[in-house]
Amino acid sequence: MVHHEELLDGAARVLAGDHSASMVQIAAGIGTSRATLSRRYATREALLKAVAVRAIHVVDGCLGPVDLPDTADGAAFDAALEDLVVALLPAAHLYGFTTRDATVLADPEFRAGVDRQDRRALAFLALGQRLGRLRADLPPYWIWYSLWGLLDAAAEGVRDGHLAPRETGRLVLTSFLGGARPAEGPRAAAPGAP
Repeated sequence: MVHHEELLDGAARVLAGDHSASMVQIAAGIGTSRATLSRRYATREALLKAVAVRAIHVVDGCLGPVDLPDTADGAAFDAALEDLVVALLPAAHLYGFTTRDATVLADPEFRAGVDRQDRRALAFLALGQRLGRLRADLPPYWIWYSLWGLLDAAAEGVRDGHLAPRETGRLVLTSFLGGARPAEGPRAAAPGAP
């Protein structure tokens, strides 16, 4: 018997590759029957909403590094930022499509979860700006959206076979910091860099 979370993660993998996948295609992609999938989720909409709730739960777990005290220093911020990027990479690969799906976006529970996550991330980014670790001339929302754009690009590059999963952390963090760090500020080491 496939566990609930494994089933949702499997459905997310199929949907990440094909947003329009039918219930039959999703069931085949996760190695179960359409009947088994339908016993748990009567409609595709119900499955999408369950995947969205799972996405919120997973991303909540990834946001642990952002909960720094206001007294944190630049080194603590840099380490937390690296940890955040590394944690979000697999979540973006599996769940990035949820932020573009009309069915999911119409779900108030999903929207509330995203809003809560945004508040946590924006407080973290504002701390980075106060510490001089991120550019103060960019709105925190822009910095947050930019990071998600890079995470999404990395996930697509892996899905298309153009990027190695092991390289995406370094690529995302290097690209992100190239635009978000102050010009005169120090550069943090990218994940896996010597």
